[in-house]
Amino acid sequence: MSGSDKPFPFFRGKVHLYQSDRHRLSVDLVLFLSRSKGIRKSSRVIDLGAGFGFLSVVIAKKFGSKVVALEKDKSLFELLKRNVEVNHLTGYITPVLGDVREVHRLFKRGEFDVVITNPPFYPSRYGVEDGGTHFEKETTLKDFLSASSYLLRDGGYLNLLIPAFRLAESFRYMEEVNLPPRFLTVMYPTVHKEGKLCVVSSIRNVPGPIRVEKALFINKPEGGYTEEVERILEGFL
Repeated sequence: MSGSDKPFPFFRGKVHLYQSDRHRLSVDLVLFLSRSKGIRKSSRVIDLGAGFGFLSVVIAKKFGSKVVALEKDKSLFELLKRNVEVNHLTGYITPVLGDVREVHRLFKRGEFDVVITNPPFYPSRYGVEDGGTHFEKETTLKDFLSASSYLLRDGGYLNLLIPAFRLAESFRYMEEVNLPPRFLTVMYPTVHKEGKLCVVSSIRNVPGPIRVEKALFINKPEGGYTEEVERILEGFL
């Protein structure tokens, strides 16, 4: 099994994580959570493509929510289970080994209040045979969105992290499966660069205007995180 020998501390030691050699934590995921919608203590949350469990662990720690963490890669799943244990979250996070395309077999329709997901960024048409976890293999963005629609109750929230170049594609798929986009945040590497990542939130079967929220600028042009990002990292957990 790949991964570090010892868990690495995050959030001033409030979270400890074993990470995969193929998939490492980035600040993008913390910023994603800071702009996600609908998560409360009473929420039943599912993390689709949970990887080694960062999103699930932080949601359980911050909100006290019960989380189902679905992951199909066996080596990542083993790290996920270790991270649940090392953070003492056995009663809050349920790891499930399974494929996003099989949610109809694994769960009931409308079983969840919130879906959170960070699907592979790059489509298979890019022609990369083994580009790691950031590249689609068998499971596509459309599969993640179809699964989200099945899993959410009406009025439940989808929170999706995608690259900016797939925004129009995501909106099209979301509309097809009754997940109208309602909130959008664009993340920029610096104030002088184009938007790189987007946080999109939907409320299932609740159409309405989309709210474009304040942009997030990650780094200062001279280097280092912006003051806003530093505040988020310091105060989120």
